[in-house]
Amino acid sequence: MRRLPNLVLIGFMATGKSTIGRRCASALAYPFRDTDSWIEEREGRSVSEIFAADGEERFREIEEEAVEALSAEAPIVLATGGGVPLNPKNVNRMRENGVVVLLCGTPESILLRAGDRDSRPLIATAKDPLRHIADLLEARDSAYRTAADFTVDSSDLSAEQSSRLVLEGYRTRAGLFASPAGLPRD
Repeated sequence: MRRLPNLVLIGFMATGKSTIGRRCASALAYPFRDTDSWIEEREGRSVSEIFAADGEERFREIEEEAVEALSAEAPIVLATGGGVPLNPKNVNRMRENGVVVLLCGTPESILLRAGDRDSRPLIATAKDPLRHIADLLEARDSAYRTAADFTVDSSDLSAEQSSRLVLEGYRTRAGLFASPAGLPRD
């Protein structure tokens, strides 16, 4: 029997990757991992501090290292930063041993969930954050959808509802990696 695949959550910030990821990890009895947390722990500073001091390009290099290291672990639930799927190397690594789920949302739901703008480098200085989010979503949409095995729109769903949809899709697709009988039920 082959090993069980990772459950990988991709998508824009504030679509529920961490919240839904933790719920799914609990239901599957898998460890929960997060690329941003891995980076912050390794670098000893926040993502915002890395962006400010070293720039986005350097951050994306470190992020690629995080995806490489974390994708090798299995089975885990992995929540990724919003820019991870923009790098084809990251997409290949995540898909090698994982079911990739796109969590998406409307610009309005994302802005509402984003909370403190200062902790979100891509919108921290935006004059019109809603427009900026909409523009970024449009620019990233193709990369996100190409990387994903399936999509869950979390805009109008609770974390519980979104988690159930993610788990249903994961369990269906995990059969490509291992026997479905090996997957825990919640």
